Amino acid sequence: MVFRILLRKYLYESMGLGIALAIVLFVFPWVRIWTVSQFELSGFAPLIEQFRAFEKFSPVPLEQFLTYQGMIGLTFDEPVLLLCMLAWSIARGSDVVSGELGRGTMEMLLAQPVRRWQLLAAHAVVAVSGLAILSGLVFAGMALGIWTNATPQRPSQNWVIPWVQWNIPLGTPSQELTWTPLSQLVEPSLYLAPTINLFALGFAVLGLSVVISSFDQYRWRAIGVVIGVYVLQLLLFVLAKSTPRMSFLKPFTFLAAYQPDWMVQTVSHRPELTNSLWMPESTSWDSVLGPLGYSLLLLGMGIACYAIALWRLETRDLPAPH
Repeated sequence: MVFRILLRKYLYESMGLGIALAIVLFVFPWVRIWTVSQFELSGFAPLIEQFRAFEKFSPVPLEQFLTYQGMIGLTFDEPVLLLCMLAWSIARGSDVVSGELGRGTMEMLLAQPVRRWQLLAAHAVVAVSGLAILSGLVFAGMALGIWTNATPQRPSQNWVIPWVQWNIPLGTPSQELTWTPLSQLVEPSLYLAPTINLFALGFAVLGLSVVISSFDQYRWRAIGVVIGVYVLQLLLFVLAKSTPRMSFLKPFTFLAAYQPDWMVQTVSHRPELTNSLWMPESTSWDSVLGPLGYSLLLLGMGIACYAIALWRLETRDLPAPH
């Protein structure tokens, strides 16, 4: 009974933020795909060459961004999308202990017939369920964008030889543009693995927020620490990608396990690796994990953080409200 009351309490507290983020995360992917669909990507080849020096910062060759599946996959790297996912994870994770202590409501909650682990479990159910719904809305928005948009293409003039199915080009491509549905060029299923990876990243940050909240008394300070840790991890990731000499920093940042662009490229060329834990032909330690392996790494980090937070909450002497 008390557990259901806790679930209802956390659900009501998170409903406003959740609805706002849900709208953004459903609409934004559709808008971005609509924007991408307005261009014929073959015309961007000269522009891509100008950014060849920055290819080392990309997990995939720059030619991948001349394909519609590659450009749509960049949605997972958009600051708006990542900011929304991080906002949910940090806001909900930082509230579990330090938020209740700061508001002076923790003593009232624990005065009820409820165990401390039940309090953490009820909060986790609401936070993780909301994270899953938000991730699902991102995928739904992308699928809707693929199904409802078309893109201009300049068809080539080819002669097909019967029986052997050879295409022989007959001069330059036609100057007339035709609108082709994106659903004929891109499969929405390509983005299932990146969506799971996005959920796993949000869960890792959620676990980090919960464990820091369990050690602190003030929510604003817990939020500041989480943001500081994330920025530090981002700096380590950029340094690890900048030069081969700094590649040893890659294992020290969990952001190296967020690889949506690489997953899109891998799944589009080898669909059988969609649920792979390992890359069978890997020759280096930093590329041994498969799409599912990267996501499980982030999920493992989140579970470990929740375990530490549970231990801290069970053994901590909670201060009296001010």
